[in-house]
Amino acid sequence: SEDKLSTFAIDVDTGAYTIARRKLNEGVVPPAAGVRVEEFVNYFGYNYPQPDSEGPFGVSLEAAPSPFIASSSNRYLMRVGVQGKRVAQKDRKPVHLVFLVDVSGSMNAPDKLGLAKESLKVLTNNLTKNDTVGLVTYAGNTRAVLEPTSATDKGKIFDGIDSLTSGGGTAMNSGMETAYKMAMQSAKPGHVTRVVVLSDGDANIGPSSFDDILKNVRSYVDEGVTLSTIGFGMGNYKDSLMEQLANKGNGNYYYIDSIDEARKVFGEQVDGTLEVI
Repeated sequence: SEDKLSTFAIDVDTGAYTIARRKLNEGVVPPAAGVRVEEFVNYFGYNYPQPDSEGPFGVSLEAAPSPFIASSSNRYLMRVGVQGKRVAQKDRKPVHLVFLVDVSGSMNAPDKLGLAKESLKVLTNNLTKNDTVGLVTYAGNTRAVLEPTSATDKGKIFDGIDSLTSGGGTAMNSGMETAYKMAMQSAKPGHVTRVVVLSDGDANIGPSSFDDILKNVRSYVDEGVTLSTIGFGMGNYKDSLMEQLANKGNGNYYYIDSIDEARKVFGEQVDGTLEVI
């Protein structure tokens, strides 16, 4: 009578699992607040059947008598599996991405900016002729490194990525504004337009508060520009900031701790990473 309703998260993020795995492998207990159960569940595949042609989601139900309580109690466990439609590359909408890369001094490490650059190359290699890439950086100031460029011009995009070096403060707010303005240049009806933030989340935000940034992210979603966040590094890493940004931005939140993880997120799963259904 007091708690008769069940709620469950529909969430596509996986960052909490990857961070916890890295900490455990390094012999450190993850903070309890960073263990978000739905992100652990989401990390693995379950081979649920594809939804039928009528809609973007399919629901798989399974139930069994609870093994935790005497069978005479007539209590059951039920699993509700929600499978989104898998989008093949040939069916994926064109995507217009603006990479917003944190190049502040705190990113100066092989598992931060170095790995971020390699991850961007993996993602670029999995784009098609219909896609475009722009590149913005932020540290003490903001710089538009590459205006929206066809994904077929990989040499130009890779040159922009290779040019990134770290140093300075972390003015995230001005970087977000520049990236969103660039993204709006490429926005087209029926296409996916997204800002992808790559950072360790160690943001000295700038003139606006974090709440103001979240409001701005939400307002751009209403205009059709989504936001994904990709986390790197340890030590000063701000998991909650990165997760909240992606939630407000209607995008995904991932944490990349190795080139293998980058290949999973931006290679094997790239079409699901890029398109919101």
